[in-house]
Amino acid sequence: MGDDGFGPRVIEALITRNLPADVEARDTGLCGVTLAPDLNDYELVIFVDAVVQGKPPGTIYRSEIKKEQVKELKSREAMCSFTLSVHETQLEELILFARTIGTLPPTTIVFGCEVQEIVLGDALTPAVEAAVPRVVKRILAELQRYCKRD
Repeated sequence: MGDDGFGPRVIEALITRNLPADVEARDTGLCGVTLAPDLNDYELVIFVDAVVQGKPPGTIYRSEIKKEQVKELKSREAMCSFTLSVHETQLEELILFARTIGTLPPTTIVFGCEVQEIVLGDALTPAVEAAVPRVVKRILAELQRYCKRD
């Protein structure tokens, strides 16, 4: 859907790189909260997605979330509020749910790219296309920085 394909394009670019053996790049865009149990297998997770925040198209955002910053859901009603529809699940819900079930990694980084248009087709607008290599470079730097901490 046009610029909404930003995340998968970044993953495609990362797959062509010589990533460390313990790094996995995969498109999880349609997993929804069903991805939460899998997060337990990682020390660091980096999500990449298209966003609408009102800035110029191609603007890159970065957020870092530490597990201890995420509040656990305590009530049964809150747990039942999660939808299993992959098209309705937000990243925030996935992170909260993973924290609640004890599978959220110690560090989660989110890269977002401001979109210009969401239209039928797989072409990205020029501004968003230009952001792909910039985010790939930033992800590779994050991985290098993270590996040096170990």
